[in-house]
Amino acid sequence: MTDNGWDWFEAENESLSDGSADHWQACFDSDAGAKVLADLERHFLHAALGPDASDKAIWMREGKRALVLQIKRLAGSAKED
Repeated sequence: MTDNGWDWFEAENESLSDGSADHWQACFDSDAGAKVLADLERHFLHAALGPDASDKAIWMREGKRALVLQIKRLAGSAKED
């Protein structure tokens, strides 16, 4: 591999880069990953907007909630299989 400045981004574990392991589960199946998911849940799933929130704010919040739920689904999908 040539040094292009992105070497730090390569998978540390070769088995993760060959497609044999689920990368979402590998990313979030650690103490740090669990803390990140908990933070995302606290900020976007367990928080509410006020009654005077604009339509734009509501749509933005729903997009964030959908993203967090998708991450949770993908991170847990390999565990459920």
